This record gives sequence, structure tokens and C-alpha cells, in this order.
Amino acid sequence: MFFIGKKEFFCYLAAVLLTALSGLGIFAVSHTVASSVTPIGAVVAIDPGHGGYDGGVVGVSGSKESELNLKIALELGEILTAKGVKVVYTRTEDVALGDTKREDMAQRARIIKEARPDCVISVHLNSYPDKNRRGVQVFYDDTGRGQSFASFMQERLNASINYKYSKRADLAPQAGDFYITKCCAVPSVIIECGFISNAEDDGLLKTSAFRRELCDEIADAVLFAVN
Repeated sequence: MFFIGKKEFFCYLAAVLLTALSGLGIFAVSHTVASSVTPIGAVVAIDPGHGGYDGGVVGVSGSKESELNLKIALELGEILTAKGVKVVYTRTEDVALGDTKREDMAQRARIIKEARPDCVISVHLNSYPDKNRRGVQVFYDDTGRGQSFASFMQERLNASINYKYSKRADLAPQAGDFYITKCCAVPSVIIECGFISNAEDDGLLKTSAFRRELCDEIADAVLFAVN
């Protein structure tokens, strides 16, 4: 099950800081940390948000959230599977899971509960009236159950993706009343993988290279967490 001890957590952060100071690059350290992890028996549920008639938000270039969510989710799942994790998806095609949003969400919850996962990752994309807003942000339920996981994930993404592409590492995980993160009594997060209302984020998210880099970072954080 999910557990991050204080000693391991601070050792990890120390390694990241030392690497940044030495100029060796955070991305290299992240893979060194994860390479020793073999989460035998770990199960991760991945929920690509939206789908079918529910396309989600639309990017500045016309990109559709549901399609990009699915690409990111499948890429993340492939990486985790290669590392020995059992992955269960709520959807693997651009379809809705019910005739209404309520039915769709209930089906997602059923799939997640039946999977008995160690953690849940719901993949989404953000949109905001201010077109300059960008970056990857993590959300968790307001019960606080996923707060530790969300904080760890956000620190990871701040130190790598957010700093590299937007020169900011101050995004904080946000709590809220989210159905998916409350449907299963395990640490669950929603990862808003970028703002497709921002031209730079929208452009990056449409490239396989960026999606791979993003998924590598998310996967490494998951592997460290479920070990």
C-alpha cells in the first residue's frame, strides 16, 4: 500500500537539491531513484478524464482535452506496466462510459473500486481565461487522504516539468470535492497536465516527446510512492 516515510521523503528531496546545485540535471536523478524500485504486486488505476460526447476543454489550437488525456494516460500506463505495475484504465478509447455524466462517473468509480488499486491517477487538462497561466498542477480530495501523495507528486513536477518549461516551481497541490478522488479509500490525485488555453502548453502537449517526459516524471513519483 501507499506509504512515504519521512526519512525516504527528505532523502529524495535532498538528492534533488544536491543535483540541481551541482548542475547535473534533476531528470537524471529522478531516473536513478526509480531504477531501483520493483513494486511487486502494485496496482495503479489510471482514469483518462472525459471522452466521447464529453470532450472536455478545447485548446487554443483546437485540440480536444479528452483525446490528449487518453494519449497521456496510455503512455503513463505503458511506462508503469514495463516497470512491473498492474495498470487498470477506466477507458482506453475516446468514448464515454454512460449516457449521462452521472452514469459515466459511476462507471469510472466502479472500475476503480473493483481494481483494488494502491493509488489512483486521473488525467486531465486545464483551461483558464488568463492565457498566460501554465504548468502542471495536482489536486486531491478535501478529506486530506491524498494530501501526502499530491504534495510529493507536485514537488516532483515542480522540480522538473514546471521549472524547465515555465521557470516556476511554486505551484501547490489543491484540495477539493472531487468525485473520482473520493471513490476509493486509497491515495488518489487528479493531475491537470497543463493549460491548453496557453499556446506554449498546448503546443507541448501535442508532442509525443513532451508527453513522454511528463509521463516519465509521473511514473517515477508513483513508483517511489507505492514501493
